Amino acid sequence: MISHDEMLNGVAAYALGVLPPHEAADVVKHLRNCEACRQEYRAMQSAVTAVAYSAESCADATMGAAVVSPLLKARVMKHVRESAARAARPRVWPAYALAAACLALAIVTGMLDLSLNDRLNRERAQVTEQEQTIADFMAPDAHRRPFAGGEVLMHGQRLYLAMPHMPMPPPGKVYQAWTLAKGAKTVTPSKTFMPSGKGMTIVPLPEAATTLAAVAVSVEPEGGSQLPTTKPIAMVTL
Repeated sequence: MISHDEMLNGVAAYALGVLPPHEAADVVKHLRNCEACRQEYRAMQSAVTAVAYSAESCADATMGAAVVSPLLKARVMKHVRESAARAARPRVWPAYALAAACLALAIVTGMLDLSLNDRLNRERAQVTEQEQTIADFMAPDAHRRPFAGGEVLMHGQRLYLAMPHMPMPPPGKVYQAWTLAKGAKTVTPSKTFMPSGKGMTIVPLPEAATTLAAVAVSVEPEGGSQLPTTKPIAMVTL
């Protein structure tokens, strides 16, 4: 006859979903008549459910939550069950299974925290960059060099391309900026970019404005080119 302590081991294994069908049936039958084991099962089930919900997170980045792979829940729970199954003899289910579930929960929570922190840092950097761009475009001492499709704006060392209503390039193509350093005879490749689709495309260039003699834009293959392969659509002397 199975002792009550042994049945508690089975209850914990059942909560984790690692019992074979014939043993699971015995546990279900026992749970109908034992309040102590039902309480144990509910406690274990809560731990397993917490792991599952933590792994699921949120599937939509626009809702403000970290986006976690939908396969994470399955991977975490598979690891917990496999680890529990390897420790099935001798059985120490209540302590071991709860520890395994708590460890999995801690791992998932840590991953979510890292994801949230990374996203927060990226958003802070984006806000800082946007604030700097707005300040540069509104600065009374900013220098502008217009061309047919827009303008080049310089403020201190910072340099921008600003182009309203920029058309999409052909399939497989991107726009690429080029810079000509003072005293140089050939242009150097700079950023590749696509139109923003919001009326105005603003591209901050990494080069220091005061070191340049000219800026150009051309249409290039995806990934960019080392030298222009098409006639520039803009060439601006600074």
